Amino acid sequence: MPVQAIKDWLPHLERRAQERGIYVDTDIDSRIFHFHLGTDPGVVGKVRYSAEESRNYTNDQGLSHIWHRYKPEKELIEEGSDRKVVNITLDVWDKDEFDPEEHHFLFLTEQMIDQETYSQGDQKIHILGEAEYDGPLSTYVDDWEALFEYALASREGPQPTPSATTGPTSPPDREPTDPATLPADTSGTESERSGTDIRISKQFKRAVFDHYDGTCPLTGIEHNELLTVSHILGRADHPESAEDIENVVLLDWTHHMAFDNGLWTFDETGRIWLRPGFDTASQSLCSSLVERRGEKIQALALVGDQFIEQHNDGLEWWPPQG
Repeated sequence: MPVQAIKDWLPHLERRAQERGIYVDTDIDSRIFHFHLGTDPGVVGKVRYSAEESRNYTNDQGLSHIWHRYKPEKELIEEGSDRKVVNITLDVWDKDEFDPEEHHFLFLTEQMIDQETYSQGDQKIHILGEAEYDGPLSTYVDDWEALFEYALASREGPQPTPSATTGPTSPPDREPTDPATLPADTSGTESERSGTDIRISKQFKRAVFDHYDGTCPLTGIEHNELLTVSHILGRADHPESAEDIENVVLLDWTHHMAFDNGLWTFDETGRIWLRPGFDTASQSLCSSLVERRGEKIQALALVGDQFIEQHNDGLEWWPPQG
């Protein structure tokens, strides 16, 4: 039987789905998965919880995190379920209650579970503050619309995840890798599950980490779990450049997602530019972006001019004024 926090969350799903005229079933014959949502094919979902009162997971910087092993979800994906497999992770005070006014949930797509976790489905979600998370599984927080949109989309349809995410990066070997020794073929590997999913090799990931000294040039973060290979031109639209080292930069997940969403960019010289009107109460983003507008970052200039120029031409606010 599911704990009370899960039982509390499921009626919210039912009510919101029924308001939208979306099929939902939370009385499914399963001990593991908790709901069916949408039809043809819709999704099957498992709800997990992480209780703050007993959470004792921290990294060496003292930051707490949610840790789960999404093994049943991953196994069902690998079996080739007719329905897409999703997860809801509840961040609650204790297992006996989910209060939408005080607690939060994170929505994980099948693509996240399949690609952004390790072999047994292990992954961390770092907790930055109230309803603030970081890491490859932190994209959708309290986002009902993303869940419903995903449930209604066909399996072949577009994923609601950022196009250039690469998922968790395995700790790189620290032996230097000369980018010049990479294969001439700079394209990624097309996944068998989706023609729009372009993966990159571990060899290339190691080369990128070495190229950027294993450090985010904006924040100085050097913990592998918090860093990702960020593509300038997305892998799905530009598979031929998926493993071109001039088409990537090493960023922490927050700045990666901000870049993908057009909140900031840089020019050929490595100078930082922000979307007009971009403002934030985040001290981290203020110190790393807002207060550094116009500053040249040497490491950003390693990106090929042709890639950043094409990326910037696609921004509605480019070129910047002033």
